[in-house]
Amino acid sequence: MKRIFLRRLILSLLLAGRLVVGAPAVHGQAKIDLDDGRWVSIGGGLRATFRATEQPDNTYTKNFDLDNARLYINSQIHEFLTIEFNTEYVQSSSDIRVLDGVAKFSPSEYFSLWAGRHLPPSDRANLDGPFYLAAYEYPGLVSRYPAIFAGRDDGVSVSGQVGGGVFKYAVGAYEGIPAAAGQGDSSLYAARVTYNFLDPEPGYYTTSTYYGDKDVLAIAFVVQFQNEAIESASTTRENFRGYNFDLLFEKKLPNDGVLSLEGAYYDYDLGGATGEGNAYLAQAGYLLPRKIGIGQIQPMIRFQEFEGDSIFDAGFNYVIRGHGARVSLMYSRREFGPDDTRRNHIVVGTQFQF
Repeated sequence: MKRIFLRRLILSLLLAGRLVVGAPAVHGQAKIDLDDGRWVSIGGGLRATFRATEQPDNTYTKNFDLDNARLYINSQIHEFLTIEFNTEYVQSSSDIRVLDGVAKFSPSEYFSLWAGRHLPPSDRANLDGPFYLAAYEYPGLVSRYPAIFAGRDDGVSVSGQVGGGVFKYAVGAYEGIPAAAGQGDSSLYAARVTYNFLDPEPGYYTTSTYYGDKDVLAIAFVVQFQNEAIESASTTRENFRGYNFDLLFEKKLPNDGVLSLEGAYYDYDLGGATGEGNAYLAQAGYLLPRKIGIGQIQPMIRFQEFEGDSIFDAGFNYVIRGHGARVSLMYSRREFGPDDTRRNHIVVGTQFQF
């Protein structure tokens, strides 16, 4: 019944949108104007992927995956109050889950209060989400902050910006790592500050490439902390603390090519529990200036390392319409475990957003 209701709701909104002549788009979404400054916008995203992964016996598993199928619904019910509601189809369980469900009170660019499920202040990769990464696959080896679902958590945050996004801040309290039965519950606290030395990056969310639309030099610091969050061998629970620095540099060159460089350092302290340590990410890409067919080619490489485990990626994106339409081909060399077991991994991915 829930799915039938959701399909009918989507169909009704789309039909209503067709009746709005000349309705402007909001972040690439179809916008339905109501009265008194109210509106509803609808969008969606799809990522479909083929993966071939080497196994210990040197054979390959081959899988076609629907990585993401998302519906975006945003609405404004007052000049200062908006609602964001996004869903995600989960292939493993064939369920539709709430991705974001957050109310936003934003009286000025300096102050915005968010309450509900959303991305906590975290690293650029998490705030990018899968659709706005420069690489196709999420850097999960190094980006390992706790989350309820898809990097999200339930909580409340305060954020803002100065100079249209030259300086940005965000701080919040969240559910965090769930407590064991019979033990006290504590909140996860998270904060992020960003400074842009070149063009500003407005808004809460981020991207790892602007395809030449901006010249960016941004550096950010993130910290997260939760008291008594980690199970330990003793009767006490250990605190979780994680922090990172991330950097993005992107420059449109005189030949209209675009150079992109990204890096990040992470430190995770789990009181000696499994999963703590230091992590590193380094990434470079170059968007070729001339179109080939309907798109441009962006060769890129990326390296991740966490406590001796590493992943090296090399390949290219075929960029048709920015983050709205892109095809990727990536090869990965993965080394895990004390014996540095090596495995090859090949990905062909497509993503589309409207």
